[in-house]
Amino acid sequence: MLEKIFGKKSTGVVYIVCASVLLLSLIGAAVFFLANYPNSSLYALFVQALVTAFSLAAISAPIFIQKKFKYFIPPFIEIALCIYAVLLFLLTRFHTETIILNSFLPAVGGFILSMLIFALVYSALSRTAEKKHQHVSPFKASLFTWLTAFALMLVLAGLFALAAFAAQVRSTSVQLFMTQAAHFVLGSLLFCITGYFSARSHKERFRIYSFKNPETTAKYAIKKKNKNLYTVVNNISKDRTDYQKALSYARARYYFIRILYLTAYAAYTVHACITFSKLRGLGYAIGFALISSFVFTAFLYVYEYLLYRKNAVNQRLRKLKIAKAVARCYSLALLLVAMYVADYNYNKLSALFSVGMLLFNLSLMIYNIFGKPRFYPSSKKNAPDDAPASSPAKKDEQNTPPEQNSKL
Repeated sequence: MLEKIFGKKSTGVVYIVCASVLLLSLIGAAVFFLANYPNSSLYALFVQALVTAFSLAAISAPIFIQKKFKYFIPPFIEIALCIYAVLLFLLTRFHTETIILNSFLPAVGGFILSMLIFALVYSALSRTAEKKHQHVSPFKASLFTWLTAFALMLVLAGLFALAAFAAQVRSTSVQLFMTQAAHFVLGSLLFCITGYFSARSHKERFRIYSFKNPETTAKYAIKKKNKNLYTVVNNISKDRTDYQKALSYARARYYFIRILYLTAYAAYTVHACITFSKLRGLGYAIGFALISSFVFTAFLYVYEYLLYRKNAVNQRLRKLKIAKAVARCYSLALLLVAMYVADYNYNKLSALFSVGMLLFNLSLMIYNIFGKPRFYPSSKKNAPDDAPASSPAKKDEQNTPPEQNSKL
């Protein structure tokens, strides 16, 4: 199954390990927060949750593009991106300022970013050269990659200079940023040199291919002796799983997860109401808002479940998704208030529940707005397609004047 999703089993294993490390680190941070670990706070936990979500999105983007849009991305680029995301997350979260953070990580970041830029530029130049029956120039790709990375660093330096001028940042912080920027540029330069010689000896190594026509791409991979391209195209093209149908089936049948979520939501609502009742007026307001939000969400879940059981994917479901989006926005506003009130009153358990519910509701709200399906048929029943149509003879007879009918 990993081969059908990731193209290669090794890529899938690395992705699962890295994603697990990121999630386990977030769980560990939550445990440290509850255990009053030094330097742990609700703000730090919330920031780490956002960084974890961004890291997971970054390492998932190449896999999604390859699976959804049928663009082959070299596996070593996906693996390098996963490993760097984990290193950056762990070293910046659980270590103090060291030479590793100030020098090694910026250099690796420049190296990885330049690898991605080089793959895009080299692929575009290769397609253009093939159309003109010319040879691709690795030197142009390397030069353009380094100039792009250098320009990006200049933009970041400009933004940092404005922030430093406005906030009166200390000179040591400016020196640290300049050191990291220099190592970033050196890491980019190192890859550009490496990529130049690598592309000269292995012209297919950094190519990004479109395999919307799997058979043609597989033949091309055999011709060019590109084993990775052939393996990925062959594995992904054999995947006949209808994920949309599977998702609809899961929505209609496996409602245990939603019941579990509603149970957790109910437990959180009861706990929050008891906790915030000590705040008198504000606590009563938050409790009433949370209870009403829970009742509305439970009603929407039941109604959606009934629609999917009847396979009634129509305009009613569209209106339901809009109502769910409104409910999510309502819940998010309440959970934000609850989160800050809980943090202000040093109630760590309520604050932790608030952060978890906030992130979960935010994810569901985004899915409800932008998820599929986006187009729905009318809920009115159309005329059956198998209704017997009038025969041509009867049609002609109806259109024939009465005088001609009498003559006939």
